[in-house]
Amino acid sequence: MLRSFAVLVGLTCAPVPATAVVILDSTWEANGGAEGAEAQGFGVHEALAMQPQFAAIFGLWDGSDYLGSGTWIGNDDAGHGYILTAAHNFDGGTKVGDWEYHSRAGTAYQGLKVHIHPGYDESMQDQETSGYDMAIVVLDSPVTDAGDPPMLYGGRDELGRTLVITGFGSRGIGSSGEQDAYYNYDALGPAAATNVIDEVDGDMENNLIVDFDSEAGDASVTGKAKPVDRMEGILGSGDSGGAAWIKTADGWAIAGTNTWGDESVYGAVSGFSRVSTQLDWIASIYPDFYTVE
Repeated sequence: MLRSFAVLVGLTCAPVPATAVVILDSTWEANGGAEGAEAQGFGVHEALAMQPQFAAIFGLWDGSDYLGSGTWIGNDDAGHGYILTAAHNFDGGTKVGDWEYHSRAGTAYQGLKVHIHPGYDESMQDQETSGYDMAIVVLDSPVTDAGDPPMLYGGRDELGRTLVITGFGSRGIGSSGEQDAYYNYDALGPAAATNVIDEVDGDMENNLIVDFDSEAGDASVTGKAKPVDRMEGILGSGDSGGAAWIKTADGWAIAGTNTWGDESVYGAVSGFSRVSTQLDWIASIYPDFYTVE
């Protein structure tokens, strides 16, 4: 069992700038990041998030910042879109209408209703309950600018698989963590990073766990010591509710929703609510999704 996490990512209780994926120093430097040009080293991670298979990613906008993320999973026949996100984006009395829901293409949608997973308990924010940290937002109109609805992963072999983590917010690097200087506020948008599922943990095995390995291999908490590839990264605040994707023989599928993280530096650990164990609940709200194993 991994240690309890320090803070949930993307908490909405304080109006602070959002922060998203934290990446390897070496990749940041290779792509133009440097002292005085901190925001210049994230181009490949931004490009990854803009690939067509991830068109369904959404940002939760509070009027000034992206403080949460989500993913469109389809529309119903009544003309409503459905966004899969994290339940803790609605902690502290936050209402569905307190957010605007922005597609990756830039359209702002409004929320009508939010369904919180019945297993989620705001007062018990620990690893045992975080696997239920899911919510589904019903939008006031269908989503028309996010390509085809993504598939949801229904298998049980996530352990050892590579994830692509997607989310909105600012940036950071492994040696120093999240800092405003790394984000270009004139070009708000999503970013993505990779990691490997090192553990399947928590109550009913509802958590997918990754850690942030350094280039030197001296920061590993679980699993292999070295980064999976040059795109390795970890969650930060503002990514909450975004999708973690895995590639299958039938295409990309959502395996988890971004849930929690700690510190967001080398050696940090992040957890994702496991989609494959929650398909029945998702279907009770929106039954028309596609699954793949």
